[in-house]
Amino acid sequence: MKAIEVKALSDYKIAISFEDGTKGETDLSQLVEQGIFRELKDTTKFANVYTTGYSIAWNDELEIDALTIYAELLNRNPEEILKSA
Repeated sequence: MKAIEVKALSDYKIAISFEDGTKGETDLSQLVEQGIFRELKDTTKFANVYTTGYSIAWNDELEIDALTIYAELLNRNPEEILKSA
């Protein structure tokens, strides 16, 4: 599913909208505690979030799959969504 808009919120959350009208917020506070994503603890860097359509990114090295967020918002796993597509 293609993400069309993403916005950084407080406390390491993002608001995201998808092309099918699905919208929601997700908490990425656990993500910023892991590996290379630790640099996003700098809230200025976290605020630079953008979408490529199929990923949620902060730069070329820091990105996550938009499908993962989409599945989380629908309380499903990504494999289920891919099978039904």
